[in-house]
Amino acid sequence: MGGSRRLVAVSGLGSIATQHIGALSTLGGLEIVAFDPSARLREQALASGRVRRAVTTFDELLDLDPDALIVASPDFAHLEQAQAAAERGIPSLVEKPLADRLPDARAAVPRIEATGTAAMVGYVLRHRLAVGTVRRLMAERAVGTATSFQVMLGAYGTITAAASRFATAEPNRLYRDYSHEWDYLRWIFGPIREVLAVARTTRDVPHIEHPNIVDGLIAMQADVVGSFHIDYADQRGNRSLHIIGTGGTLFADFGLGTITLRRAGTDREEVIRQVEPAAGPLTRQASHLLAVADGTEQPRVTLRDGLAALEATEALIQSAENRCWVDVPD
Repeated sequence: MGGSRRLVAVSGLGSIATQHIGALSTLGGLEIVAFDPSARLREQALASGRVRRAVTTFDELLDLDPDALIVASPDFAHLEQAQAAAERGIPSLVEKPLADRLPDARAAVPRIEATGTAAMVGYVLRHRLAVGTVRRLMAERAVGTATSFQVMLGAYGTITAAASRFATAEPNRLYRDYSHEWDYLRWIFGPIREVLAVARTTRDVPHIEHPNIVDGLIAMQADVVGSFHIDYADQRGNRSLHIIGTGGTLFADFGLGTITLRRAGTDREEVIRQVEPAAGPLTRQASHLLAVADGTEQPRVTLRDGLAALEATEALIQSAENRCWVDVPD
């Protein structure tokens, strides 16, 4: 992206798009343009002062010839819009999940890759400081060889933060909304081999998703097996990863930004604090998108990574429905 003009387009003006626009606005030197079919959302975006122009169709958005695009539209439109941008040579960041249907993603990823245009997926946890530090510590064998892990996620707050999106009933939304977990587990431990899930629905919450509680097991190809719990029930919220290794344990509270190491042979705890603003990971992801568009960095989260997370998501849904272990292609 040479010259002084850096135009970034955003497709969709829902809650996550608004967060992207806020992150882009902190970088400076950018002009932000947007598309959404809702006149109300377009007017709100313009009134914020962060969006220079809001158009009524996606084609109009691409006609503005942006230097980069963020696809934050509804899930069913992700691949079609990413494909259209790639064919015009516009680098893109596609929000997760990559698609609403796995077969569509399997077919579209090779087509988008064939254009040669850079594309990445918005698994923003890879840009969270604590997650990156956990990955580094595991690569350095800080707790020896990993043997097992436990993922905990309570995310009812997502419903209140994005109420309009949850006004429409959609089964199995929880698995897709938090496919972040399957992605960062792959980033830390490598490919997923098979999964087992049990899903259920509690009605003792104000807004009910179906299911809103999922528990299960994930077996990695690296001979690490872990458990997970994700829910739309815990209204306080939590997100953590506990790893047990042959040389100690690691507990990461991603909400607090703390990592606690307990190494074998000592009673001392080592606490690493990586507290950061909520917008920090999104801002780093936005900077990364611009660097990818410039050609100075390669996508941290590729389309293949997005496809792998979707494969794990669909395997978990199938497992819960059929009450059995399900293999995960990678």
